[in-house]
Amino acid sequence: MPTRHLNFLFLVAFASVLAVADLYPALAQGAPNPELDHVRGERERLERDLDAMTAEVERLNVAITDAQAKRDRLESDVAALQRAAFDARQVLTAQAVQAYMYGEFGPVGELMAAVQPSDVLERSRMLAGLGLREREHSERAVISRAALASRQAELDSVLTTLRTSEARVAVLRTDLEAAFRRVKASEADIASRLQRQRQISRAGQRGIYACPMGVPYHFRDTWGAPRSGGRSHKGVDMFAPYGGEVYAITDGRILRHSSSGLGGLGLYLRGDDGNVYYYAHLASIRPSYGPGKKVAAGELIAYNGDSGNARGGAPHVHMEVRPGGGGNTNPYPFAAAACF
Repeated sequence: MPTRHLNFLFLVAFASVLAVADLYPALAQGAPNPELDHVRGERERLERDLDAMTAEVERLNVAITDAQAKRDRLESDVAALQRAAFDARQVLTAQAVQAYMYGEFGPVGELMAAVQPSDVLERSRMLAGLGLREREHSERAVISRAALASRQAELDSVLTTLRTSEARVAVLRTDLEAAFRRVKASEADIASRLQRQRQISRAGQRGIYACPMGVPYHFRDTWGAPRSGGRSHKGVDMFAPYGGEVYAITDGRILRHSSSGLGGLGLYLRGDDGNVYYYAHLASIRPSYGPGKKVAAGELIAYNGDSGNARGGAPHVHMEVRPGGGGNTNPYPFAAAACF
């Protein structure tokens, strides 16, 4: 990949990482915020990684440029030596054919065929020169082949180094783009979370809260409404499109998952406020969001569905609130305070 493109990617990623600290100036000026501290720590780590990656890419770019120039020189040498070796082989082949045409007497027969002493002297000189040229051509052929083998081996080594360097640059580029995506996703997630969060202080509900449902949604107070089998409604039904995002209503830890014919796929969240929040009829729960997982208010934890006895009906989350983990209380005021 051209150096300028790599440098552009590094600059974009670097600028993106730096921008994280400026997303929430109001928070930076206020009380300490764990989310902001986490982003700052991530930014500092990525800055160190980007520095190291930039230095390595610069070193590899120099190595690649040098290797490419050396490759070009060696390829030119190899081509010239291949021509020289070919020419030498052609001459030796012609000499072999000529020797065969002399017959079994060879050059000696040429001397014996001379009639006059002057002819013998002239042919002797000619054959001596021919022998010298034959030796020169033979030596040249041997030297050309040896030089060609040496240059070819050197060229192969340079090409291997070049391929290795280019492959490493490709890996660094992939790593950089992955880091950029992580930062971008982290920014989007935190920005979305913080936008949903609000400070609430009322009876049984004190701290940071967020609406459990992604827009669009609709719900009303149906606490105590009659249900099948003589039951009364113990929660609040929050209607939204199937697969819609479901968030943690407050900071806390996931207590457990559940599965039943009535509630379908469910999730229990123990909030830092001491309450237990139950989500029922989910379509799915995010991978890795199992028991013990720490979550923040407004963090995506699951997706809206119609599992359990809601199958075939309007997708919704049935949410319950159990103060202190005990008996149920009307969850509508909790959800309304967080959503409206």
